[in-house]
Amino acid sequence: MSEALKHAEHATTALEGERWALVHRIVSNRHFVKAPQLREILLYLARRVLNDNATNIGEQEIGCKVLGRRPDFNPNEDNIARVQVRRLRTKLEEYFSSDGADEPIVLTIPKGAYLLCFEPRSSRQEAVDAPRTRILTEAAALASRQGPAWLARPRWTILLLTALVAVLSLGTLVLWRQREALRRVPTTEEAQARRADTFWPRIFAPGRETNIVVADSCLAAIQDILDLDIPLSDYLSGAYPGKLIESVAKKDLREALRLIAGRQYTSLADANIASKFMELSRRYAAQTNIRYSRFMSVRDFKTGNFILIGSRRALPWEQLFEPQLNFAIEEDHRTGKYFFRNKAPLAGEPATYQFEGGGAGTDTYADIALLPNLAGTGYVLILAGLDMAATEAAGDLVASQEFPDLLNRIMRSRSSQPPASYFEILVQQKAVGGTAEGSKIMGYRILTGQKPIS
Repeated sequence: MSEALKHAEHATTALEGERWALVHRIVSNRHFVKAPQLREILLYLARRVLNDNATNIGEQEIGCKVLGRRPDFNPNEDNIARVQVRRLRTKLEEYFSSDGADEPIVLTIPKGAYLLCFEPRSSRQEAVDAPRTRILTEAAALASRQGPAWLARPRWTILLLTALVAVLSLGTLVLWRQREALRRVPTTEEAQARRADTFWPRIFAPGRETNIVVADSCLAAIQDILDLDIPLSDYLSGAYPGKLIESVAKKDLREALRLIAGRQYTSLADANIASKFMELSRRYAAQTNIRYSRFMSVRDFKTGNFILIGSRRALPWEQLFEPQLNFAIEEDHRTGKYFFRNKAPLAGEPATYQFEGGGAGTDTYADIALLPNLAGTGYVLILAGLDMAATEAAGDLVASQEFPDLLNRIMRSRSSQPPASYFEILVQQKAVGGTAEGSKIMGYRILTGQKPIS
């Protein structure tokens, strides 16, 4: 081997080592401490570029190899890869503008691609400064060429500058209004309530991702049509729903079920609740996503916070946490209706809570519970109603300004100790014409918050 070739290989190895050292400094930095999924993505992309010399990395690969999606993962239906890589770009920009400001190499992910790009900071800065330098140079040349003729037309100069200021001001105003729409200044009452609130700062914690998971209404429809209770294990199976549908004897029914299974529908109640929680999250400047139940995985529930909207019929992920709950949704096989079973009734509590119709309305029920995620590193808030009206009413109650204070009173009612971290509250809703008219707390439990077995 020639000396030149040896020198080239040594230089390449040294450069790769320098780039790997940069990657490890980044993933160990404070900006990534509470973003384990972003660390995994960055390390995976680095391995593909530095070790495998990859020339193309797609969303499907990231979804399956890093984010735990199934082999049939479709990026057009689930944008999780795009969302997470977009967050990663932001984190990298934060790092190189603060703690990594002196790094000689800058790591970027160009928009529209998923390959890491390592650039010397000097050349990157030159590329940033080049357009500005060119404009100033051309302006100076124009001024020197035109001399007095340019200065003799101050009216046009003033008009040009005025137009430029107007454009910049308009752009700033638009950005400011967009930012204010997301971060409006709270009123005095809201600010005081927020300072006294110990609930939402846990759900929408800075630096921790919160996922609002909406129900798979198509799953509920399939179960209702076939009179089945599909367990989480079947829902996660790669054979779902194909194998289940193929077992149906009637051809017309099979076609109808395929049509339903191919859709991604959730209820209007879930959408309304999710929008309210998104507004709340903006007040706490939290990183919040809305996720569809079908595109979640068990692995997802090990990091971050979650809000699960809907009963286990349409949101089977709640089955992961059911063993910790006292109030469980079950089916009365004689009537085909669902009810809450009280696993361990306290004095004066009934063993079941079920629909009670008649008169001006119907009494229905919802369970509100706060538990740890699968790794015990975050929170899972569950809103599960016997019907959509109950679920939506539970969401309205939790999103109300009064809920944190109500929760504090409940948690302190049996003890002089500070409020417990985890709880479960069963709420009765008076529904009139499918719309909840009032809420009443029927029972509650202070939970130990043991990590569920996953």
